[in-house]
Parts: sequence; structure tokens; C-alpha cells
Amino acid sequence: MTFLRVIVFSTVLLGFYALFAHTLPQVEPDLSEPVEVSTDGLDMEGMIALGESLFTGKGTCTLCHNGMGRAPDMLEMDLAATFPSRLADPKYTGVSAGKSGPEAIEAYIRESMQHPSAYVVAGFGKKGTNDTESPMPVVDKAPIELSNVEMNAVIAFLQDRAGLEPTVPLPSADEAPVAETPSAEGMVEAPVTDALAAIDKYNCAACHNLKGSGADLGPELGGIANRMSRAEVMEAILDPNATIAEGFSAGLMPQDFSEEMHTSELLLIVDYLLALPEAAPKEEVDEEEPLATSGLEVIDKFGCAGCHDLDDSGADVGPRLQGIAKRMSREELQTAITDPNASIAEGFEPDLMPDDFGDTIADSEMTLLLDYLMNLPE
Repeated sequence: MTFLRVIVFSTVLLGFYALFAHTLPQVEPDLSEPVEVSTDGLDMEGMIALGESLFTGKGTCTLCHNGMGRAPDMLEMDLAATFPSRLADPKYTGVSAGKSGPEAIEAYIRESMQHPSAYVVAGFGKKGTNDTESPMPVVDKAPIELSNVEMNAVIAFLQDRAGLEPTVPLPSADEAPVAETPSAEGMVEAPVTDALAAIDKYNCAACHNLKGSGADLGPELGGIANRMSRAEVMEAILDPNATIAEGFSAGLMPQDFSEEMHTSELLLIVDYLLALPEAAPKEEVDEEEPLATSGLEVIDKFGCAGCHDLDDSGADVGPRLQGIAKRMSREELQTAITDPNASIAEGFEPDLMPDDFGDTIADSEMTLLLDYLMNLPE
């Protein structure tokens, strides 16, 4: 009798898991080998096209370089004006400091990909680092791992967008080909069978602090089992905008994992995340940043030039502020800073500007900032 009960229980349990599995996204695997795209004989037009596909694909650049304010929106910016202003910025002391021309811009872009903290655009540094440390991963290391040819292709794409003749060398015959998976609709790579391989495949460590990446664009996942159930972790991956973690914005995480990710890979990742230990608490920094003593110092401290074209930054994420005194009163301008969603400038979206400046900008700094802005010429 006991044996029969065990058989019945096992059958019911297997049936439950089978039913549960069918509620998850099911995809037909494409078991074909990745296609190797030969770079031998690739011309510059092909390099630019390859760079564009890498920028929006394998390189995961658009996860941050978009209109959400995590990094400068390079697909919308006027790169022809932005690149020279970056090289002329007194804060920039990298390989192309004080230089000009396409070769200098090539070196600057390469440096930003391999040593992103060498120069951090104002307002886009890691929280608490005063724009001295970039949240951007090194692109030729895990998890992104672009090859030299692929980095050159991205540089060519960005130089072309800036209206420049690309200066990168074309691939030689002995350089490794670029691997591409089949692009036909509905065809996906065969599933990986290891959790860390799945995390690499979907570039999770580019935004979350996984495998020691130190990334903080997405929430900390250490000890996630103490805060979320298994079902909630699955939902957060498959439908990331259903619930947004405090302090983060919607639209940052890819929303197509339900279509791209195999069920087996999803289960591997979820099991791995639920087993992560609680992250060690971050050390509190006791020393407060000194108050700014000029309008430009306030702009630098709070990253205003990262979104607005201030101090020749060339940024256009936020409205143009030249001659603002002719369009707004001092009180209206202060409200636009402390409550940016109260009134949205035409052609711009809400929630792009931080809404905590009313708490973080000291009264003396606000006075300096308003004085500076209200005296900007047309």
C-alpha cells in the first residue's frame, strides 16, 4: 500500500512540474552552429554596418546609452560637436587631451571602452563617486568581450555618425572572424547548460553585480531569496517592468527575455540567483562633499552639463538653457530644478531629470546656480 502511495505521489508531482513548465516561455531551439562572418576583405562601409549591429547587439551599448539618463544617448546626440568638447574639457586628462581631429577621437573612444573611468562625463558616474568612477563595464573583458576588430567596428560606426572619415584599420586576413548567430526570425541559439554561461549569454553582469563585475545599473541581487519568491524572480526576468525596484527606472532591462531565453536557461539563472549570499554592506562615507563656491562648480557637482549644453558640454538630453532668463522667471527656473516634472519642456519626456535636487542642493549652491543660469546669454 505504501509503495502505491509513493507511485501516486510521484506521478502527481511530475505532472505538476510538467504543467508548470508549459506556463513558461517555450522556444524551438536552433541547433545550427553560429555563423562565422569573415572579416577578410571587409571594406569600411561593412565595418560601419558591423559596428552599428554590435552597438545595439552584442556590445549591449543601448542598455545604458539611451534616453533614460543612465549614460549619454549617443544615438541622439550631436557627436560632431560632442566629441571635440569632450577632448577640450579641462577634466579630461586622457590620451587625447588637448588634441583634435579624427585620430584623436578614435583614441578617445577606444580609451572610453577599455578604461571607462579614465574620464567620466559629468552626471554619469557611479553613485557616491562624484563622477570619478564609471559604471560602464570594460568592453573587451567579460561579460561583453568585444574583440579588437569589433571595437574598431564600433569606433568606425561612431566616427561615421559624427560625420568623420573613420580612421580605424580594416581587418587583416589573419584576424579572427566575427561570430554571428543565425538571424532568421524565430531562430535562437541552442541553450547553454551552465548558470554562469547563461549569465554571460544574456549579459546580466553588465548591469547587476554578478561574478564580481561591480555593476550597479541594476539592483543588488545578493540575498535576493530573502526578498523575493522564486515566482517573483522569474517575473522580474520575463516581465521586468511589472515591478520596479526602488531607486531604479522602468525600461532599463531588456524586455524580450521571454522570447529569447530558453526555459532551461531561465531555471538555471533563477536557481543561481536564489542561492546568492547576502551582499556585504557598503562602507558609509562619513566625509561630506564641500559646498560649491561658484555656479560652474555647482554644475560640475550635480552633473548638469551631462544633460544640458552647459560649459560647452554639447549635451542635448535636456532643454537648451541659453537665454533662459527671457523665457522663465527666477522662481520658475528654481521650480524646474526642484520639481522637474511639474512642467515639461516641449519635445522632452518626464522623469529624465532627477527629482531630488530640492533636497541635495544647498541653499547657497542653489543661489549660485540660479545666478549663473539667469545670466546666460542667448
